Amino acid sequence: MSDHDMPRLVMVVPNWPALDQAYMTGRLAAVEAVLRDRLILNLRSAGLLTERQAAAEFRVDYLASHGTGPKGLDINPEVLRRLLVCGIVMTGGERAAALLVESMTLAYGPEAGIGADLPVRAAGTLNIDPFWTHGCPGEADYHMFGRRADALRAMGATQQQLADAGLSGADRAPDRVNLVVVDTGLPPSLIRPLGALTGWEVAVTDGGGLSVRKPGEALTGHGAMVAGNALALVSDTNVLDCPAIPDGIMDLPAFLGWIVAAMLSVKATVVVKQGEDAAAVAPPRSWVICNAWGVFDPGRELPEAPYSNNPAHPLAQAYRDLAQLGVDIVFAAGNCGQFCPNGRCSPDFTGPGRSINGANAMPEALTVGAVRHDGLWLGYSGQGPGITGLAPEKPDLCAPSQFENDLDAGPNTGTSAACGLAAGAVALLRTRWPSSAVDPAALRAILRETAVQPYGPPGWQGRTGHGVVNVAAAAAALDAP
Repeated sequence: MSDHDMPRLVMVVPNWPALDQAYMTGRLAAVEAVLRDRLILNLRSAGLLTERQAAAEFRVDYLASHGTGPKGLDINPEVLRRLLVCGIVMTGGERAAALLVESMTLAYGPEAGIGADLPVRAAGTLNIDPFWTHGCPGEADYHMFGRRADALRAMGATQQQLADAGLSGADRAPDRVNLVVVDTGLPPSLIRPLGALTGWEVAVTDGGGLSVRKPGEALTGHGAMVAGNALALVSDTNVLDCPAIPDGIMDLPAFLGWIVAAMLSVKATVVVKQGEDAAAVAPPRSWVICNAWGVFDPGRELPEAPYSNNPAHPLAQAYRDLAQLGVDIVFAAGNCGQFCPNGRCSPDFTGPGRSINGANAMPEALTVGAVRHDGLWLGYSGQGPGITGLAPEKPDLCAPSQFENDLDAGPNTGTSAACGLAAGAVALLRTRWPSSAVDPAALRAILRETAVQPYGPPGWQGRTGHGVVNVAAAAAALDAP
């Protein structure tokens, strides 16, 4: 069996001294030995070693480190290393993987988690159009439709509409809202620090050594596009960089563990800041996490520990923990709609009921599809219902995409552009209605109730969710007695 065909998994395990010592050396073989020894010891103690010994047939492929806190913030390293994240390859195949999944709690305790880590096919094997998020009509000579000003007007978010809704007044507190952009990285010009905090380093140790992604060192312009759309609605709030997404999410052996580790670091930061707010008897900050990314092909996931439909996956648990802290989570619906899916989309995860899956389909997320600013649904936008096992009414709503910037011809495409606009809308509303006053679930409900269906009857629809987000209408509903 080739390495490519072996199951890949993300493990999250509670730390203990021997594991901590091995993890901090960055030596994959040392971590592997400690994990295997603990597994075998506990299987033997339970009298299960003979029937489950194959569970120990794995190789540690990478360590997604979150042992060092973000610069500008003092976090106890022991807090950051309480849970450790490893990517593993099951050298014993699917049977060994199934036995390891079955043995996780016994071996490593009730907080341990495991789930698929998904390989991404090489870009060279696919025919990807340079306008890979173009809509249908993709037959048009030019793929863009209107400008950002048109998009803002369509979602009730022009300067006049926002002023009429009371969202430009003195009662706003933009400095108490932190927008976290989980993407390919932001240019320094778009980062609005929280004190000395600009974001989070994302560090991964693998067979090639240690690689570190730092805030302000963008891999591509994708994050700038997403953040630029958010800032068009709320230019005066804090914007923090979490550069956890690789270039194009392609040509990778695995990557979900990187996101898990990054979200654990973000969670630790939120907890520290919430403690500071409480100690200062200050209004608590609101946090909004913008996730304009998704997995195109979960087809190689392990049935016993999948990603696409698994609410117990370590990544789903990390986002759920953040939601329980009052954090707003905004996700793109993805670009695997049935009429013009991205070239990376698996046929098994394209179209209605399959294209919105994984963390993008969590009930705790505001999931955003894409329309043109005139309301025409874009045929690449992920379609509901959400995959069986997660939230069925996905997307929650939609926002405009396929438009140019106002000052240049730069493109804003895909559900990523729509996700940036929606995250900006949430952050803007939070400047007046913090999460301590309106919790994330209540805000999602108001955004759904006040969205406007571009066509068809009110209520949820598989293509557009509850309709196009309307910021002014949401503000009016929040202001109602």
